[in-house]
Amino acid sequence: MSTCYDDRETELSRALCVEVGLALGEHPPSRVLDVGCGTGGSLAWIRQHLPDAELVGIDPSETAIRSARRLLGPGRRMHVHAVAAEDLADPADQRFGRFDLILVHLSLALMREPFTVVHALAGMLTPGGHCYVVDLLRPEGWDGRTVPAALGARDASEQAYLRDQLAASMSLPELRALASEVERQVLDVRSEVYQGGLGGHGPGTPQARRIWARAPRIGGLLASAGARPGSGAQMNTVAHLVLRRNGGGER
Repeated sequence: MSTCYDDRETELSRALCVEVGLALGEHPPSRVLDVGCGTGGSLAWIRQHLPDAELVGIDPSETAIRSARRLLGPGRRMHVHAVAAEDLADPADQRFGRFDLILVHLSLALMREPFTVVHALAGMLTPGGHCYVVDLLRPEGWDGRTVPAALGARDASEQAYLRDQLAASMSLPELRALASEVERQVLDVRSEVYQGGLGGHGPGTPQARRIWARAPRIGGLLASAGARPGSGAQMNTVAHLVLRRNGGGER
């Protein structure tokens, strides 16, 4: 169910996550980590536009990683591993090193220990690097049953699947509390949390204009989805968390 729904409904979100994540940095990243990489769609998009970057993907599903390897093929600068995100918190496991950009797309709330994961990712950033998290947002006062129409469920099975996703997800205050605690504990890291919009920013804001200017491909992505019912409202069902490590000529 997850694969069928994601293939239909979240392809645009994945591409936007990559484009916004790239636009949030001052310079093209030389090392990128995709946490919860699934079958490799985001990594394929990044490789297409950053052929010289070293790309690493992790996912706890062996099946997903096998699919990612088939999609991505061999490559000296492409590495995908069947690893749970929580394993990154093990101080004895330093195999992946540090990254200029870390992406977490619609998988944070599905992890056993979201705070532990984000804390570990913050420590894996290079000076001037950033981590961009996009995740489903549990509405304030959610009744535990209603699935927002903007999520595009087509039948009872998808309704049940999305209900489970919402139950596992964080509310905006919960995500802000998590981000603040990570910022308090990890030296030289600051956090930003937003809802909806382009990277969390509404049309016409200086932040949205900056993202548009740095990621011109976003226009084509949004135009291709413009005719889909509810595509705009769907953007408001997600939250955006950005962690930045000081240094490296940041804004």
